[in-house]
Amino acid sequence: MNLKGYVAVGSPVPVSVQNMVVRDYCARNGHSYSLSDVEFVFGGSAMFTGIDWSAFDGVCAYSMFLMPEALTVPYGKQIHFALEGYVYPQDKEILETIWAMKRL
Repeated sequence: MNLKGYVAVGSPVPVSVQNMVVRDYCARNGHSYSLSDVEFVFGGSAMFTGIDWSAFDGVCAYSMFLMPEALTVPYGKQIHFALEGYVYPQDKEILETIWAMKRL
């Protein structure tokens, strides 16, 4: 699977470390990895919404907590969360439960 990386500036974890986690996740799971897009506003989603999904099978994000509240993923595409090990939409119920608990 060809995945586009996704990391964020403003996270307590440096971008270089986020990229290492994403690269390691892809290598361990047999995915090819394309250099990460960097979200420059923590909690923002401009870079995520601007991803050219047609060029990739999905996205590998550093963490599920970098993502916007409402995920819009084109049909047949995936988002892998390297830090937590979940994949959207396969783990959708688990992810939504965690996000709901975080909002509380």
